[in-house]
Amino acid sequence: MKKFALAPFFQTTKTATTTTLLMMFTLLLPSKNLFAQGGNMRIDRAAVGKQTFYFDNGGKLKKPLRVFYFSPKGNPDSLPIVILMHGAHRNAKANFNEALDAAAVFNCVVIAPEFNKDVYPEGDMYTFGNIYNRKGKHFNPKETWTFELIEPLFDEVVRQIKSVSKGYYIYGHSAGGQFVSRFLMFEPKNRIIKAAAANPGWYTMPTNEVEFPYGLDKSTLPISNLKTMYSEKLFLLLGTADTIRDDDDFYKTEQTDAQGLTRFARGQNFFQQTKSKAKELNTPLNWTEIFVPNAGHSNTRMCRFAFSLFFMEIKE
Repeated sequence: MKKFALAPFFQTTKTATTTTLLMMFTLLLPSKNLFAQGGNMRIDRAAVGKQTFYFDNGGKLKKPLRVFYFSPKGNPDSLPIVILMHGAHRNAKANFNEALDAAAVFNCVVIAPEFNKDVYPEGDMYTFGNIYNRKGKHFNPKETWTFELIEPLFDEVVRQIKSVSKGYYIYGHSAGGQFVSRFLMFEPKNRIIKAAAANPGWYTMPTNEVEFPYGLDKSTLPISNLKTMYSEKLFLLLGTADTIRDDDDFYKTEQTDAQGLTRFARGQNFFQQTKSKAKELNTPLNWTEIFVPNAGHSNTRMCRFAFSLFFMEIKE
């Protein structure tokens, strides 16, 4: 369990090599041909740059997911794979584009599924992975969970690009950060190498004193899931300037305000409660809380930090 703060764009305790690599963000930008938009229904594994393909989960989805794909080189079978989860605006393409400089620098494949509102109209169908119906206060069958699409999507990309990857990295900002944190909670049999949740709006707190979905009371979550979740390598990225309450997408209910009055405060509260829960369960916590100074509710800055943490060895 670690906690440290990052100076604007640079981590204060990094090695010289880390500094050099991070400076590449301002010097090494992908050439324009890397960003040519492809239009194939499937991935052209020999192509370089951006593509769009559709994923129907072996015919199980009536309306396939549109997935944005990027590779800095052709035939990327040996490159790591990052799954990027968009925010509440369902702006997968915009969030995807904001990550491509980092993907080019760190030489990795990025895939960004789009859970559009036409097919997934309710917020809970995305941020909650469709595990729970808050209006009806009941859990949905597991086969209907949005969470259940992530592992098959990874398998499909591995198959199409003939990847040797045995696991993947996953990052989400805002509502995407909520998705990531709950995915780890409810899908313990995953193949995540490292995960990052940036600026989530609110949390499912690890306490039995608060009713689900704001806490664990009346939930069906096994304690073993928490132990597995805490063993995962997760970076909780919190912008110190993410303190604005008049954002239209910011939840201001009695239950969410009990977690804190801002995203920054709620994230700190969540991390502290998680530390306490891990101690109560006598299980190690393999998470790192990271403050990003002067960063507001910005995916662009957060995703660059996330990629750096995924692919560089940063010392405390």
